[in-house]
Amino acid sequence: MPVRGNSQTAQVEATSPLTPTGEFTAAGRGSLPLKLALTLLVLILGAVEGWFERTDFATDAISYLDISRAIPSKDWKMILNPLWSVGYPLLLAAARPFFPPTSAGEWLSIHAVNLMVFFCAWLAFIFLLQSASRLVSGSLSSDKSDLPEFLLLAGTAVFIAIELCVDTASRVGPDSLVSTFFFLATALVLRILQSQSYRIALGLGLVLGAGYWSKGIFLPLSLILVLVLGAALAWKKRNPASAFVALVVFAVVTLPYVAALSWSYGHFTLGESGRLNYAFHVNYLPRWTNWQGQPAGYGTPIHPTHEVMKNPSLFVFGEPYHNTYPPFGNVAYWYEGYRQFWSPKYQVIGIARDIRYLLQILFTQPIFYAVALSMILLVAGTLDRREWFQSAGKLWPFYVPALLGVALYVQVHLEARYLGSFLAILCLVPFVTTLSVHKMPSATIQRIVLAVMALGALLNYAIVDRAVFAHIRHHDTFQDDPQWKLGTGLQKLGFHPGDGFGAIGGPNASCTWAYIAHLRIVAELGGEPYDQQHAAKGLSGHEVEYFWHADPETRARILDLFHQGGAVAVIASDKPANISVPLGWRRVEGTGTWVYSFSSSQ
Repeated sequence: MPVRGNSQTAQVEATSPLTPTGEFTAAGRGSLPLKLALTLLVLILGAVEGWFERTDFATDAISYLDISRAIPSKDWKMILNPLWSVGYPLLLAAARPFFPPTSAGEWLSIHAVNLMVFFCAWLAFIFLLQSASRLVSGSLSSDKSDLPEFLLLAGTAVFIAIELCVDTASRVGPDSLVSTFFFLATALVLRILQSQSYRIALGLGLVLGAGYWSKGIFLPLSLILVLVLGAALAWKKRNPASAFVALVVFAVVTLPYVAALSWSYGHFTLGESGRLNYAFHVNYLPRWTNWQGQPAGYGTPIHPTHEVMKNPSLFVFGEPYHNTYPPFGNVAYWYEGYRQFWSPKYQVIGIARDIRYLLQILFTQPIFYAVALSMILLVAGTLDRREWFQSAGKLWPFYVPALLGVALYVQVHLEARYLGSFLAILCLVPFVTTLSVHKMPSATIQRIVLAVMALGALLNYAIVDRAVFAHIRHHDTFQDDPQWKLGTGLQKLGFHPGDGFGAIGGPNASCTWAYIAHLRIVAELGGEPYDQQHAAKGLSGHEVEYFWHADPETRARILDLFHQGGAVAVIASDKPANISVPLGWRRVEGTGTWVYSFSSSQ
């Protein structure tokens, strides 16, 4: 890597941030006690955010949890899902036996896994900081303390703010796992550039393969990382064979998974997440649940959910999948038959929408202002500013993969949680660049920069994650959540695991109540797919009101359709106070939800 080393590095003790005269310097090495203290801080903040930020399981979380439950029973069609990858559910399934077999025990096991993944992301991030530091200093030392304190402290602020507020430790899903693998992969790319090694290239291929098992986005990300590595080696006029080795190992690791996915799906696939999200978010295919083929021109589903009533629609979907909420469990199955196309107009609109959302992320989080201000201070305090920008340009193998990762999502669909590792790496660029110049800014500027970064991280955690503090202040836990109360209330009424339920109102993708009670939603009144182009069309959201105000004959007909669809009971919430309780309905204790059991009515 043609970036000059820091001449100050050799002038200070490796274990102290102080010169003999007591002056702070960025060349001071982060001591082991400091690293341990920062690690403890990161873990405490991660544990607090992980436990208190969310009190239920949302949408795709249910799908990943269902896959984790299917693993012990070897339900391969459910496990090998072309939309929801298997890596994260494998960790959940492995941890579950070590905790009590209760809803609270499972909650604890899930958050223990999340905290473990978060800790691994932190270790991978530290490894990335060390790799970047060694690269710009030109050091071949394997000393694990070879990490400037300036970069360690600034990096810690970046990690806390982004991995807990952009990505999170509380969300049930693989995004933090993706960050871990992307940090590791980027670090290994830097290591290969520093000292070409087929052993490191082998490790890179394994990491990329594990990333793909965790989430489908790692297929294009892996190709980006390998191409950047090959281009950087060629730029340095070195043999790009390491990139080829990494690519071959990646292919070997991923081929078994690709074969298994293709068997489960019925034909060759590398995963359907990218294709489906493109159809949903760019081409405006009505999305997520109960698509019946409208509007014209979008294709015809091969095996749609069964619409047994219209105005409002009642959908039945108890077969062939026996998970919590089948329409969202294997979306690719229900949507097979849709037509994919490319529209320049829709593509431009989609990119503009995602860029606007990206700007909202950047402008509403204090850490990005802190990074921008820090960069201004560092550039202003550098004696040779031209050298600073030239050094930043030469660091392109470090940050180009992250930039291209953001660009990937902008093309299709962008959410904050997808961008954690990319934004963290991009935020590190000013600090890594500063370490690469001959003469660093003064100790005073360095202190000011670190104070700015610490304040940015503090404000980010306090503002973006303010729900954490609200839950702590009000002593709210997951067991106080209405969905948890509904699930435990249904268990007390004597319903058994695997019982099929009908739901008045939909879609029911966020169905913590059904998951914790081990129930299956097999039909719903409502739940039409969301049509972005006609968002106000239909009765969506009004099915509950329609049901309670319907005449007894209509309600009886709806209940009969639920029963025919395999439901042993039906739930409905928000009963108006002026509606008397119909025969056979009971209120679930501690909730505003009512349940009708067919067994008790017979």
